[in-house]
Amino acid sequence: MSEPSRVWMDNAYWENYTQDKVKCILSITDADGVSINQQLTLSKLTPDGEDNIDFLELIDQVGIEKITQNTTERVERKAEERKRHEQEKIERERASSLHKLFEAKIQAFEIDAIKNSTNRGLKSKLRKAQNLIEVNVYSMMIVMEDIKNAEAGTD
Repeated sequence: MSEPSRVWMDNAYWENYTQDKVKCILSITDADGVSINQQLTLSKLTPDGEDNIDFLELIDQVGIEKITQNTTERVERKAEERKRHEQEKIERERASSLHKLFEAKIQAFEIDAIKNSTNRGLKSKLRKAQNLIEVNVYSMMIVMEDIKNAEAGTD
């Protein structure tokens, strides 16, 4: 029976800038051809302060240059992902804000005083409102006008 083979995947990257800790994947294939992959974090030194044999084997198989290149590419990729996620978050918040604005306008136009108002100028401004404060202001102006007209009609 032959010994299991150990192959370090070439996608390892430094976990810190001092390059004494690395994230990596070790593929072990047994004599029957069954292969398993293990994700590992290796330190340069063991807890006893000795050289870590697995770390040295990884460096020998993959190389410092490749690990450094992988690290640089990963940092850039993660920065792009964060930037993309931030942009998606901003777009979701904007869409949510626009949806709330649209709903507020619908609710405002369901109010009888606004629905029945003949003040086309204020109703137009209400329709064109750019934020919830404007919706509230123009709605209040129309309602106040309705109250004023009602009071004037009852005097």
